[in-house]
Amino acid sequence: MGQERWYKGSLHAHTTESDGDYPPEKVAEWHRNHGYDWLVLSDHNLLTRLKKHLSTPLMVPGEEVTVNLEGQEKAVYVNSVGISKVVQPVDGGDVLGTLQKNVSAVLEAGGMASLCAPYFRPGFDHESLKKVTGYRFIEVFNAHPLNVHGDPRTFSYEGIWDAILSSGQLVYGTATDDTHNYKDYGADKANPGRAWVMTRGVALTEKTILESLYRGDFYSSTGVVLNDIEITNSSISVEIKPGLMQNFVTTFIGSEGRELNQQSGHKATYKIQGGEGYVRARVDSSVGSRAWIQPVIVK
Repeated sequence: MGQERWYKGSLHAHTTESDGDYPPEKVAEWHRNHGYDWLVLSDHNLLTRLKKHLSTPLMVPGEEVTVNLEGQEKAVYVNSVGISKVVQPVDGGDVLGTLQKNVSAVLEAGGMASLCAPYFRPGFDHESLKKVTGYRFIEVFNAHPLNVHGDPRTFSYEGIWDAILSSGQLVYGTATDDTHNYKDYGADKANPGRAWVMTRGVALTEKTILESLYRGDFYSSTGVVLNDIEITNSSISVEIKPGLMQNFVTTFIGSEGRELNQQSGHKATYKIQGGEGYVRARVDSSVGSRAWIQPVIVK
């Protein structure tokens, strides 16, 4: 068996096939030129395929299943990865019902489902997301300029993640660009290269990428690079790649979002005590970038 390595990928990118401003081949070319190993084109209600084969980035099939509900200003979105066919959107009557029906539709198409930001909307209680079942991922960071880290008066995206994890569901957190704009760059544009995930495997194949995502053997990032993550029955260890004039703080987090431990430096280890419910980690850089390590269930 070969040696495992990290593979950089994007789970959420749009093209001119829906509401992006670059055609699929140009989107793939941008990611190849910027060091991405794999890419999911998540056009709305379409399974976008390239007209020509590329060695990199590896194209992993996906779709953003999108439903516009009557009386709702914002559409309901469920992202998918690894689907075998187009997922037809289903109107479930309300936000919660629509989320559940489309998560189920993604599973029926052989894929893994992700709840997409934004979650906040008038009249919708984000706590009710705990009632949705079957999805594998939730976006804890979405770089689209119309999104924030959550409504500052009520919750954060990480807070939603912790609430769902604390309810007993094992869900993995992703960071995505939600890219739409390649021609013009600015704070008000949904540009590429702001957030990504790093999967781990012995080879760059669709199978290894999907397996890594499924088992949570990946981390999400807005700029922090990790050399290694090691998880055993007794501890969780993180090794961070040094950055120029950067300091790093690793925070280990447990049930209900409580801080279990915090450590500075390029290495951090948390010894599992038992009873934490789950343990996840977040690495913060002094320049503002961040990485999220996936949770492990602790009895």
